[in-house]
Parts: sequence; C-alpha cells; structure tokens
Amino acid sequence: MRYLRAASHIGHVMAERDASVSDIDLEAFEQHLRTCRCPRATGGRRNHHTVYGARLFRRHLEEIGVCKPAAAAIRLVEPPLVAGFRTWLSKHRGASDATIGLYGRDAVSIMAELETDPMRWSPADIRGYVMKRGRICGRGTIEKMTTSLRAFLRYLAVQGHCRAGLDYAVPAFAHWQLAEMPRYLSGEQVSQMIAACDGDASARRRDRAIVLLLARLGLRAGDVAQLRLTDIEWQAGSLRVTGKSRHEVRLPLPQEVGDAIAAYLEYRPSCCRSDRVFLSTIAPSRPFLNGDGVSSVVRRIMKRAGVMTPVKGAHALRHTAATEMLRHGVPLDKIGLVLRHRGIDTTAHYAKADVTLLKQVAQPWPEAL
Repeated sequence: MRYLRAASHIGHVMAERDASVSDIDLEAFEQHLRTCRCPRATGGRRNHHTVYGARLFRRHLEEIGVCKPAAAAIRLVEPPLVAGFRTWLSKHRGASDATIGLYGRDAVSIMAELETDPMRWSPADIRGYVMKRGRICGRGTIEKMTTSLRAFLRYLAVQGHCRAGLDYAVPAFAHWQLAEMPRYLSGEQVSQMIAACDGDASARRRDRAIVLLLARLGLRAGDVAQLRLTDIEWQAGSLRVTGKSRHEVRLPLPQEVGDAIAAYLEYRPSCCRSDRVFLSTIAPSRPFLNGDGVSSVVRRIMKRAGVMTPVKGAHALRHTAATEMLRHGVPLDKIGLVLRHRGIDTTAHYAKADVTLLKQVAQPWPEAL
C-alpha cells in the first residue's frame, strides 16, 4: 500500500506541473518531498518507502513502454570519452556495474565542470576541482572520487586525450592508515543477530543464511547478492565466489553455513526463475540488484536483535570475521587469503588489533594511579 500511495503521490505532483505520465522526473519528485505539504501524502513524505515506491512506479512505466528509460537519456548526453572509459573499465579491468557507474559519474562531473578539451587541462585545474568538491562532500565521497579521477586521467593519458601525469595532481585525502580502531561486532552481538533470525518463515531462513555467510566467511555484500545456485559445490563442501575484477576463488563451506543455506532453499520462492540464491521476500520476488539490498537486510536484523552499534550494514560483519580470525591466532596473511585481499596492508585495515588481548596487557594511565 505504501508503494501505491507513492505512485499516486508522484502522479499528482506531475499533474500539478502539467507534466504527462511519460515525463515523470524522479529528481523533481525528491526535491518536492523536502518541502511537501500535500494533503494527499498520507503515511509519510520524505522516507525510504516513498522514494523507492516512486522508483518502482517509474520502472513499471518503462517496462510497459510509457516512459523512456532514464539510463538511455543519460547515455545521449554522456561525452564520448566517458563512454569509452566505461567500456575500458568493463573490458580490461573487469569492474562491476556499480563501480563503472560511480567512476562514470565522477568523469562526467569533472568534464562538465572544466568545460574544456582535456588536452588543455592543467594540474591547477585538476587540483582546484578536487578542492572545490572537498568543501561540500564527505570523507567517503572524496576518497572514492580521488580513486575514480586518477583512473580516468590515466585512461585519458594512455589514449592520448590529455597530458601524461595529471593523475598525480589529484591530491590525496588526509587520512592516516590504521589510525582508527577496527569496526567490528562482539561475538555476543553476532549471536544476538543469528538468534533474531530464528523461525520457519522464508524471510527468517534467508536472513540467517546471509548473516552466517557474512560473519563466518567474511563475504562482501555484493558477493552474497551475486551468489548463484551453481556456485555452491555441495559434494566438495566449498563455495565459489567471484569478487572484484572478476577474481574467482573457492572457499570452504562450514557445516553451519551450509545447513542454513539448505534450510532456506527448501522455502525459497519458486515463482522466480532466477539462479541467484537469495531473493527479496516482497512480491514480486526478485534477486538483489547489488550489495545495497543485502546491507539493508543486515540493518533490519540489527534493529530486530537490538544490536546498538555505530557501524551498520554488511561490512561490519566482514570486519567481525577478520577480527575473530585474528583473535583465534590466524596470521594476517592467512586472513587476507580468506578475505581475498591483494596486499597485507588492506587486511590490516580489517583486523588491526585484538582489543580484548590488549586490555589484558595495557598499563593504567599515569594520572589514574
């Protein structure tokens, strides 16, 4: 019903603006929600269900041919250099669709801002653009933008579209490695989350299997979302996982995790013909588009279990798996093999210290004596 109300809401907003159904603008609707005072907007205004319901309505209209696909409209105005960059990321780097979309948006943004031929870009132009964005964006956004811009500038240089070495003009974000404590949950909190998934309902069985995959094997949310039925090798007791850059590995499938997946598959919705393991429980049941859906499931489980922690989502369980392995004496290089890291420095971000052990050897602060 909430999605139906969202569809009705966006329809009335477009009608007031004399726009037809084929011209539905989701960005304009989100702007409207910020100051919405519509008497028809029952059940909330600016919330996840309203925005998501409007997107579902737009997607339905695209499928039946009423609206032009939004992606097609974007490609028409996308610079040819960015289109070539996307193709290069997919073909030569094996990047996921989410990574290609993120890098492509940043490439479009810098080209729109500088508005000149990349061959005329100078280091001062690049640095000025990054510093300008740094004033209005958060740390996470700037860190990702730094990586994507360097990749785009290296691509342009190799293709002969800009001066070589401009990627060095992108300033690094001031963030010191290993400066923060690891973001993980305690063993008791993980047990609370698993207990919150007890029950015979299909949703509870699915949630339990997802939590165990994340907490025991340290999978990424995207790994869980992309997991296929053929990736589970029951006879060998292993799991085939395709991670970043299409790098495929086999991981051991613990008995507890395998039992949870098997229990879910018995009640998995049969109406969907997809070979993906995990499906949404809200009709129509479909596979998760990406890892965001898995992280949303984990956040709901945390809320249901009463787990109060500043870190939310699936990645917290990946940190937890790394920290648990470190606590049980597994060396960092072995932990890196399980987490599929390319370097031990990356693994150190996930499992920096056994805080419980450090508490036993830490000396009292002098002023406290």
